[in-house]
Amino acid sequence: MKHITALTLTTLLAATGLAQTAAANPVALDLTAGYDSEYYYRGLWFSNQNASYNLGASKKLSDTTTLNALAYYTSSNDRRSSYQELDLGASLAYDAGFATLTAGYTYFFFFDGYAGNGAGQTFASEFFVSAAKTVGPVNVTATYAYDLYIDASYAELAVDKTFALTDSTSLVLKAAAGYSIGGYYTAFDLGGYNVGTESVWTHVALTASLPIALSKTATLTPYVAYNISGAGRTETNTANIGLGSDEDQLFFGAAIKAVF
Repeated sequence: MKHITALTLTTLLAATGLAQTAAANPVALDLTAGYDSEYYYRGLWFSNQNASYNLGASKKLSDTTTLNALAYYTSSNDRRSSYQELDLGASLAYDAGFATLTAGYTYFFFFDGYAGNGAGQTFASEFFVSAAKTVGPVNVTATYAYDLYIDASYAELAVDKTFALTDSTSLVLKAAAGYSIGGYYTAFDLGGYNVGTESVWTHVALTASLPIALSKTATLTPYVAYNISGAGRTETNTANIGLGSDEDQLFFGAAIKAVF
């Protein structure tokens, strides 16, 4: 009985401490508005001349655990194509000491179809996990995502490095490589639905961004990026060259973020 009482008391104290920590850390909100000359996601071209908006929220549950949520919307302003996407997601990040581990879920809704102009599936959803760690002078992030709609997976390894230029401006260089496991949107039929089955490299993305702190709460980040299609993206990214896509492409954009 003493052991049970002690265990119960320990559990209650831990729960009380967690509740106090959560109460002491209010929800942090951020709002981002951006422009992308080309919209690539995981190496796959979707549209161009896009405006995007993201609402994020985070809350520290403890010194090591943070709950995050987001609502992201993007749409093309090119009259030649019709593409709109809404993403809703939530994740839990845990600082394990050796790395920051994150697990989450994202729901994707495609207003004009996955392939745009009414073609392809209208939704998708995925579970994902990631691990981020600073290794020497760079930050390394490994991500694995499983798409429930097409029963295929995506893996990515990214490396980035930040260089402080002034008190308010930094240069961030990033390189990422993606891999399709079991045909992660690597080939499409005439209706715009995924028919890919292969496990293959999708792309390499190189990005240089320049975060500029405008105030204590606002940051402007212009960027330039270069997408290099792998075997899992060459055919799909060259199918809409007339609309703006290409096998290898340089593109640019900017975003302004406010934290509340």
